[in-house]
Amino acid sequence: MMQAVAQVGQWLGLGGSIVANLFNPRLIAIGGYFASLAEWLLPHAQDQLQRLVVAAPAAQCRFVASTLGFGAASRGAASMVVNHIIDDPTTIMDSLPRPTAY
Repeated sequence: MMQAVAQVGQWLGLGGSIVANLFNPRLIAIGGYFASLAEWLLPHAQDQLQRLVVAAPAAQCRFVASTLGFGAASRGAASMVVNHIIDDPTTIMDSLPRPTAY
């Protein structure tokens, strides 16, 4: 099983190197099931990332495990809706059913 996890880490590192070469981020946050396996995945992913990164500044990129848990995406989506309503409260009026004239 550890060999399979190491292989997933290497593939994760390959994907991370593509992101690092394109966008040059400082870190790549891993969430969900990957975060719970971080102690086994991330060393392999980081090694692969360091080998495949082209530019020197991109070599500063590193993987980190998210601590937000599985509900992070749904909480983020909900906060976007709430922020949109706070920015312009009239937008909720557009989605309410209007009474029809008789």
